[in-house]
Amino acid sequence: MSMLSSVQRTFNNNKFLKLFCSSIKFSAFAGLLLASFLSLNMPKAYASGVLGAEVKGGAYFQNLSGHVAVGNSASGLVPTNITPSDIGLQTTKTEPMFKAAFLILYDNRISFTYVPYVYSGSKILSQTVYFNGQTYTASTPITSKLDLYSYKLFYTHNFSINRYAEIGLGVGVNVITAKAELDAPSQSIFESKNVNLPIPIIGGRIKISPLNDISLVGKFQGFTIGSKGYYYHINAGVNYKAVGPLSVFADYVYDKVHVNTNNVDGSLAFDGPEVGLRLRF
Repeated sequence: MSMLSSVQRTFNNNKFLKLFCSSIKFSAFAGLLLASFLSLNMPKAYASGVLGAEVKGGAYFQNLSGHVAVGNSASGLVPTNITPSDIGLQTTKTEPMFKAAFLILYDNRISFTYVPYVYSGSKILSQTVYFNGQTYTASTPITSKLDLYSYKLFYTHNFSINRYAEIGLGVGVNVITAKAELDAPSQSIFESKNVNLPIPIIGGRIKISPLNDISLVGKFQGFTIGSKGYYYHINAGVNYKAVGPLSVFADYVYDKVHVNTNNVDGSLAFDGPEVGLRLRF
């Protein structure tokens, strides 16, 4: 039995590696195509010059919604399509956000964004739940946990429309890792499920600067990989240049991820404001 599990884990890891490599190849090809299409002789978009860096950090006030069904093909049970409140998960949470970007040749930026989505809770079940091949009966006390992490690498080429506005187009990849746990000590049941999904993404942004120290920014990123899943990110906010290289930002963010792989089928949405500081040098 252990040998079969080892083979299965190896097979799943190989599928993940193949999908990850395909995502990287897609992003690299699309990036080269985009760089070839857009001229580098456009007006300068960043005051930092040929090379620069940008670091952003702050707090993301998240709201969680959605549903997910976690099955096990060996059990034959139809998994319950559960919502966060069904298993006692909190639906509001404040999490840190971090973003680093390198500015190259005036108009190009390569950014890395890390955002955790970590939720936990407890509840007495109001209905019977079938999760990962196990039966959690109604009126059973349970504890639940959801750990989802987003690691996004994105390339953008920006070009000016006029002195007040610029737009950008880009490509990248978002690697999403998730783990869900459900524990019922009174039934001696503990189950967990892991999902790893790299998703290639494309996107655009627009920046409008009505005043020297204030800019409005809107972003959209996303992609779908057939029936396996999709990811969408929408961001709208304002930046205020406080002093020197230091700026203050406030955004409203909407993220949605859908997965249908490895006996996991569901969609989760995260939205809410984020505020913080940006340092550019």
